[in-house]
Amino acid sequence: MKIAKTSRILTPIESWSRLPHGQCLLKQTQQYVDNAITRCFGYHLLKLGQLSSQLNTAKSPISHQINCAPSGKDIGLFADLHLLPLLDSSVDLCILAHELDFSSDPHQLLRELDRVLTLDGTLIISGYNPISLFGLRSLLTPKNQHTARLFFPNRVIDWLHLLGFEIQQKQLFDFLSCQFTNVFANCVESIGQRYLPYFCSTYFIVAKKQSIPMTPIKSPFKFSKPMINRQPIVTRHHRR
Repeated sequence: MKIAKTSRILTPIESWSRLPHGQCLLKQTQQYVDNAITRCFGYHLLKLGQLSSQLNTAKSPISHQINCAPSGKDIGLFADLHLLPLLDSSVDLCILAHELDFSSDPHQLLRELDRVLTLDGTLIISGYNPISLFGLRSLLTPKNQHTARLFFPNRVIDWLHLLGFEIQQKQLFDFLSCQFTNVFANCVESIGQRYLPYFCSTYFIVAKKQSIPMTPIKSPFKFSKPMINRQPIVTRHHRR
């Protein structure tokens, strides 16, 4: 298995339109985000990266929403996503759309999200699946034109499990990796998502940070007989 961290300098995508069939992918991702955020509550919502910031989260019951990215338009917080200038346990919901695909250190990025999320906070992640038509297209692309790194969905889930997250939803979609221009394409897409989900180009994961209470562990060892006599000791005082 290849090491996740790399010394390559990766340039994040600034707009969904720069991705292959980006507008169609944005529409599908938006539908899954709308269904997920309505069940998340709290005080602060954080959208990381320019692609996440372009998602509409008006349906979320969380009113305070922050767009965070190193650069771009409509960004409220300019920062390195691997070193967020936020307090520990201060964010209730994080959205990370295709940022792992362009991260030089995805482990550090997930650790940073784990740090800023509150107990029982929710993390939404989307990314590209290497076992797909999009992944095959990436393999055929010359190496000097590679801009994204593709991680298996199960590998991302393993990283989240190590951080103590519980996976609440895993969905794979975008089977054809193309624009839906007719009824036949829509039919093939629905069949692919239902019967061949592992070959879809995009994964969508909703994970919840677990709050594990600290419970004392009782020692199994017990004395067979009491070592100290608990009966009160009667003493007599003599007067001279």
